Amino acid sequence: MLRNLRPLDPGVIVRLYSVFPNGGEVEVNNELNGSPGCGVRSGRGWLGLLMVYILDVQVPCCSVVAFAATPTVAIEQGTLTGVEAGGVMKFLGIPYAMPPIGGLRWRPPQPVTPGRQDIDATQFGDNCPQGPFGKPSSSEDCLFLNVYIPQRMDGGPRLRQQESRFPVMVWVYGGRFIAGEGAAYDPAPLVKQGNVIVVTFNYRLGALGLFAHPALDSEDHLIANYALMDQQLALKWVRRNIAAFGGDPENVTMFGESAGGMAIYAHLASSLASGLFRQVIIQSGAPVHISLQEAEASGLELAGKVGCSDGVPAQIAACLRDVPVSRLVENQSTPSAVVVDGQLLPQPPAVALANGQFNRVAVLNGTNQDEGRLMAAFFFDLSGGPLQPGGYQSALELIGSFLPGSGYPATDIPAIMEEYPLVNYPSPDLAAATVITDGTLACPALQMDKYLARFAEVWAYEFRDENAPVFVAPPVSFPYGAAHFSELQYLFNMSALELPGSLGLAGSATPFDTHDRLLDEIRAFRRSQQRHEYTSLGALQ
Repeated sequence: MLRNLRPLDPGVIVRLYSVFPNGGEVEVNNELNGSPGCGVRSGRGWLGLLMVYILDVQVPCCSVVAFAATPTVAIEQGTLTGVEAGGVMKFLGIPYAMPPIGGLRWRPPQPVTPGRQDIDATQFGDNCPQGPFGKPSSSEDCLFLNVYIPQRMDGGPRLRQQESRFPVMVWVYGGRFIAGEGAAYDPAPLVKQGNVIVVTFNYRLGALGLFAHPALDSEDHLIANYALMDQQLALKWVRRNIAAFGGDPENVTMFGESAGGMAIYAHLASSLASGLFRQVIIQSGAPVHISLQEAEASGLELAGKVGCSDGVPAQIAACLRDVPVSRLVENQSTPSAVVVDGQLLPQPPAVALANGQFNRVAVLNGTNQDEGRLMAAFFFDLSGGPLQPGGYQSALELIGSFLPGSGYPATDIPAIMEEYPLVNYPSPDLAAATVITDGTLACPALQMDKYLARFAEVWAYEFRDENAPVFVAPPVSFPYGAAHFSELQYLFNMSALELPGSLGLAGSATPFDTHDRLLDEIRAFRRSQQRHEYTSLGALQ
């Protein structure tokens, strides 16, 4: 089905593969460059541009956005007033759900009420409650989204062709399900250069987003995966309203990184997400999960810490809903995993993918070459000092259980130590980082690709820019390389998350210079293809 395409500039590190049902990979441009581990190789400044070519589909439309000095748009909730900045129209802080406060805490999100009021959409809404790992917040009224639209020089929407709708990309941020906010990811570079609409949004985090307790789970509603419910409701809002912004509700791509990628695996496996997206992009995700029993055990522990252990189920539920949010955040121990609750998620994502019981859409899935180096920095160097040789085995025990459902059992550690011996690496930190990369992200991603490719079209990549600036952590005893999170600066303006004292974006060659150069390459790459090769959602033959 696939053939070799026109090679890209040999000086550009970009490699893309299609994954076949038998687990094979066909390179669709030049220079296969294998290396140890489980990754599929790709490269620098590529991802946003690849999204553009995947999304290059046009259908007749007419935008109803009023582009004047102050942009406005009428949607089901009323009339939004936005703001223009740098060639992008922004509608910010739009509620997509009723505030999940009081009696709505730990209940499925409720759609906003239609109305005719005027809504100020010029500022971001509050981010969801989280501790110091993210941007601290105690506001449960946090379910807001933001819509970014390309603009022409004359002030109108910069349409791709005469009377065409924009493709739509909905971003799901990472942060271990305990931190993050849509506002931190400014997609203006992707919006302008990709000519797409991008939607970012907030979802409930920590003990408010992934939480189970027998008292709550006996109520008559979906349970446990409140973060995933929020994400699905945001997608439903997009489907109902995005045409008013000039977007195509039939051409929605859901894309996310880290916990966002983990969530996308869950949405693939959830029948409740059927029809909400046309394709997905999973960046550094993993098919993580815990059982409902494990989640309820964690919930019982938290309830005990906040004084809500006694009484009948209704009393315990009421007690939990009255606990100040700050106490919940202080005492939570939320696993980095979704919950197999039997309803929204009836089975582990990996099982659903292996059995073909998932939403069969096109998938782009990949990881970064040095994913584990950022985690190793936080685990070791920034938590007491570099890993010592004598601590290697205990480090492998920690790594194996770090991502529930996506790591390895303790019984595998002797074999791992033999396969990844310390003598092969400059330092124990780098040995452990390589195990994190392969054992928790790259190898699971490759296995998921093989499962998916039996039923749907799958593309795989590996990001390899070893000089990508690291802006969320200070320097450590080893180079970060193409670490976890580092590819995002090729898609977004990430200055809101730049950590003082890091090697960060300031003083570095901006990734968008590379982004601009590669855009021309990807456009040429895209033009050389027949559309059906990239839009078909059927199984590869």
